[in-house]
Formats: sequence, structure tokens, C-alpha cells
Amino acid sequence: MIVSGLHRWLGLFLLVLLLGSAAYGREDQHVLVIGRVSDDPAAHYDRLKPLLDYVVERLGDVGIREGRILMARDGQAMISYLRQGRVDWVTETAGASVAMIDRGGAELLLKGWRGGRSQYQSLFVVRRDSGIENLDALRGHSVGFQHPMSTSAYLVPAGMLLEAQLDVAVLLSPLDRPSPDFVGYAFTGTETNSVAWVHKRIVDAAAISNQDWETLIEPVPAYAADLRIIDRSPDYPRALELVRGSLDPEIRRRLREVLLAAASDPAAAPALSNYFRTERFTLPDEETLAQLATLRRLAARVRQSLE
Repeated sequence: MIVSGLHRWLGLFLLVLLLGSAAYGREDQHVLVIGRVSDDPAAHYDRLKPLLDYVVERLGDVGIREGRILMARDGQAMISYLRQGRVDWVTETAGASVAMIDRGGAELLLKGWRGGRSQYQSLFVVRRDSGIENLDALRGHSVGFQHPMSTSAYLVPAGMLLEAQLDVAVLLSPLDRPSPDFVGYAFTGTETNSVAWVHKRIVDAAAISNQDWETLIEPVPAYAADLRIIDRSPDYPRALELVRGSLDPEIRRRLREVLLAAASDPAAAPALSNYFRTERFTLPDEETLAQLATLRRLAARVRQSLE
């Protein structure tokens, strides 16, 4: 079983690379390329392919005959692909989307709804017996962030600390202690680890989303009894769909129409669910743009101070 699973992963990884390579130099205007920043190409390929197939089947009237997937190792690579016209449609978190809009020339198409919501918040969670009551009290303490690419569990909370005029520094390890005047941070790798680390006192606080609070903490009696929230961010978009700025306007229009209508089409239900558990897409509004402006400010602070 292990060998079989490894062969499948390698096969999918090579397939993604081949599809990406084909997209790099493409001049075929009949191909729609969807992109995703990924550290797990096999898993993300499986999530993207059903909805891509559904969309391609409905874009024949604007000349689309084929769909391809292009993975990027990081946000900078995807920005490069956007600028070169190698990718047409990108699905990303709000934090990554801001960089792709500002530096890659991407344009906002739609926002996605997941878990019944199109937006969420970042929370700072501590133990009830920690004595930490607010962000300012985090000086001399440690915070667990999930991953450098996470909007809810790194970009937003790190930006909040910096905007609160706190000095923030990476720790040598999760068990390292920061200087008294600094807030130290370490990456946990997963939302589950973030919660467990603060509960087990490996770190003094953790940054998670409000959806993680509802799914990982509230249903677990020990966590619910021992952990509490000391601060939360304003709302920001949960997930966004982008297109490259130079995409043919007719293809963009039809892509938007097909995705907006997908929630009311029973044939789209499996593909939507597979697409990171998306329930529907809606148009961005003025509130969305204001939220992205706030994210843009926070991201600039994090890049300037921590990266």
C-alpha cells in the first residue's frame, strides 16, 4: 500500500509538472490554465481538476477546449506566471491574493464561500491561567503561527502585533524564550498543532481563525475549558478567485458567469465540494475591497519587519 501510494503521488506530481511545462510556452488560446501555490501538488491537483473540468465544458462558446493545472512553489513564482501570461485563473487566500494583484497584475473575480461564510477572522488564543489579557501582555512571551503562507494564522496576526507597536522576532525553536521586550514566534505547521502547543504550554499563545476555534476547540471539552480569546482581527475574505489582467474579456465574463451559477447546478455540487469545500461564489463588493486594503497594509508591515 505504501509503495502504491508513493507511485500515485509521484505520478500526479510528474503530471502536474508536465501540465505546467506545457502551459509555460503556450500560445494555444483554447486552453484555460488554473493555478495554485502548493506544497502538496498531488492533493491540490485532485481538488482543482473536477471544477476545472466542469468549467471547461461550459466555456466552449468562448473558444475554450481544454483545461490545465499549473502549480507554483510559492507566491513569488505564481506572480511571475501571472505577469508572463502563463496562468489564467488562480484560487488563493486573501493575503496571497493581495500580492498577486499588486505585483502580478491579477484582478479580483469572485469570492468563495466555505463553511457557510465568505469571510473570517484571526484570533489570539491563550490558556485561561496564563495571566495574558491582551496583545501588549505578550511581551516576553511566545506565539505559535501556523505557516508563513497562512493569512489567518500568520500574515494578519503578525501584522496586528506590529501595528500594536510590539517588537516581534523569530525564535530558535518553539521552546526558546524571547527577550523580555519582544514577542517571539515559531511556526507550528498545522492549525491542530497551534491549538495543542498553546494548551500544552509549548507556546504562550497561538494565532488561529475563528473557524478553527469552532471546529478544533469548542467541541473538545479540555480545550474549551482551558483556552480563551484575548484579541481578534476585523473580518477579511475567506478565499478569492483571481484572473490575470490580460485575460480575454469574453473568457473572463463567461468564467464569472459559470462560477456564479455553479451553486444552483446539481451537476456542480461534487466539484464545488472538492474545491476546498466551496459552497458558492459571489461578487466582491465595497466591503471586500476595504478588507483587502487593510490586508495590504498589514502585509506591507510584515514584509518590512519580518521577511
